[in-house]
Amino acid sequence: MIFCLPAQEVKRIKEAIRSGKLSPSKMSEMTSQERRAFLTKIIGTENAKGVNLLFEKKLLLKNQERAMYDWAKEITGMSREQKQITLDKIRQTYAEKKRRLEDPGENEKFLNEIVSDVYSRKFKTEITLDEAQKITELSQDLKMAREKLGDMSKWQTEDFVLEGSKENGIKFGAAQVAMNNYVGGLKADAIKETFVNPFRVRGLTEAANAIKTDARLSLKFIAQNARAIVASIDNSLWGRQGISVVYSHPTVWAKNFVKSFSDIKGVLRSGNKMGDTILDGIKAEIYSRENYMKGRYDKNTNVKVDIGTGEEEFPTSAPTKIPVIGRAFKAAETAYEAGAMRMRADLADLVYKIAEGNQVDMENKVEIGAINDMVNYQTGRGSLGRLESAGKVVNVVFFSAKFFKSNIDILAKPLTAKTSFARKQASYNLLKIVGSVAVILMIANALDDDAVDFDPRSANFGKIRIGNKRFDTTGGMSSLIILAARLAIQSTKSSVTGVVTEFGEGYGSPTGMDMLWNFTENKFSPAFSVVKEIIDQKTFEGEKPTILNELANLTIPIVIEQGWEANKTESLADTLLVMIADGLGISANVYSYNSNWEVNPGKELIQFKEKVGEDKFKEANEEFNKLVNEKIVELKADSKWQKMDDEDKQAKLTSEKSEIKDKIFRSYRFKYRVKR
Repeated sequence: MIFCLPAQEVKRIKEAIRSGKLSPSKMSEMTSQERRAFLTKIIGTENAKGVNLLFEKKLLLKNQERAMYDWAKEITGMSREQKQITLDKIRQTYAEKKRRLEDPGENEKFLNEIVSDVYSRKFKTEITLDEAQKITELSQDLKMAREKLGDMSKWQTEDFVLEGSKENGIKFGAAQVAMNNYVGGLKADAIKETFVNPFRVRGLTEAANAIKTDARLSLKFIAQNARAIVASIDNSLWGRQGISVVYSHPTVWAKNFVKSFSDIKGVLRSGNKMGDTILDGIKAEIYSRENYMKGRYDKNTNVKVDIGTGEEEFPTSAPTKIPVIGRAFKAAETAYEAGAMRMRADLADLVYKIAEGNQVDMENKVEIGAINDMVNYQTGRGSLGRLESAGKVVNVVFFSAKFFKSNIDILAKPLTAKTSFARKQASYNLLKIVGSVAVILMIANALDDDAVDFDPRSANFGKIRIGNKRFDTTGGMSSLIILAARLAIQSTKSSVTGVVTEFGEGYGSPTGMDMLWNFTENKFSPAFSVVKEIIDQKTFEGEKPTILNELANLTIPIVIEQGWEANKTESLADTLLVMIADGLGISANVYSYNSNWEVNPGKELIQFKEKVGEDKFKEANEEFNKLVNEKIVELKADSKWQKMDDEDKQAKLTSEKSEIKDKIFRSYRFKYRVKR
């Protein structure tokens, strides 16, 4: 065990040894708990655990005298002069310590205390003696189940299959799940205790720390639940996080896509517990696979396949406790997590097989790690690198940081992957993705030449347009290309009018920094978006934030929000189409020209509002937007408009909007005078 004691604590240990306050002989007479309490007074709780565990491990060695000397040397780095003094102190009381270890009752208790400490450090949570005993029992079950699987050299042979390998493999997987669930439950209980009763402390300092901890937990609780709710009530893995798999390995995608509906059906029919049963069953099946046994998923590699680690779209399961609709949340969560685990394991198995066929060294941890990294980012789990340890914090600010990084990886890994094989596979995958998307867009363009925009500066790039509806075929990857194109060319193209605007030319024209900020803003998590809007005192639409609309941002699932927006301008059939597409992960947006007269109104609009009143003002605004959109459709079909350059198009559109507004003003002023 590698244990590093801070320099200041080493100094305190040395001083305690010199003064006689601390000696290995005295420590050997104490129980494990007494030692920890004693050391805590000298070097603090966390350091005391490490020093005590190291001491107790040394006690178990055959040469006890030398072991205790090594312990003292290892944590303090004693000088040569101190060695003999320390050895003399150890020898003086070794006989008494030896008697305790040879006493059966004392020795059993002593060993149990050591086991408890070992488990506490391994699983990073406090483990009691009873819990340590349970973990030991589960470990034995796991060991026995593994032994029944026999010699690994027999895998995939006829003899091994005849021995009942599948049944024994599932039993092993079930034992592994039981162990993971028990330890996970202990950690969850510890977190729950901290959150539910943070003031079970004494003293002003401890109480102050508890308040700060509780505040952090509360913020985290709100942020996680907001993201979980907004991302729920859909089956969106397949059109977003899994979109690259449908293009690169469609058979892996298809069979797991079909299974996801069975998962949803099972939870909706049988309740939330069925969701946990489904997930446990999938984990058990994955743990029974040959590649898991060989350690390729996790142990014998420097990058693990993300299986059973939780998904960032569902950082908490709290929404599943909501009466009635909680079952829908659970169904979505189960379908997502089950689908992600199955797809990652299947994809990993497939690529391992390809690697073996290409004579890749599958004993090399770097080679396996590069494959696992590819499996992860192809299914929406890009690595955050140095920020990985701060992933939960990053996700408080951004909606899905790992998914965003996975899109970058798909585009960049052909050049940056760690191994030659991984770079080649990443290149093949990218070519398949680009080729598949291109074919889909060309077919759509052949059916309707207004359905596709091949200009990467337009928000319509990579999407199929049907009326005011846009359907993304890239799972979000196109947004990176659009941003890069806009910054490189220093211009943007309107997705509504098709007019190109150069950056920084003329009053109100956007800049490259505007584009970068808008891109970043669109990636904010629901909770952080609310914080930003409250600080700015302006919503994304430019309105003043209210409790109602900010609460909606935190609690309305994306699929329902998209349906609500579509319903404002589209037919019922089109609204359902938008909701179905978005529910399957194919991002569907409905947008057209929309001017909000409430935002930065000029003198003319303010006077108009004062005359007609709030309700009529909003009604006139809606009529204006409707007429402008109709005019845009008319202009785009006009051959004269199509021949104009962008400057003339913009001038023509500005003139048309001005005429429409004047017409509406005249109409409402006439109505106002009649009413008076």
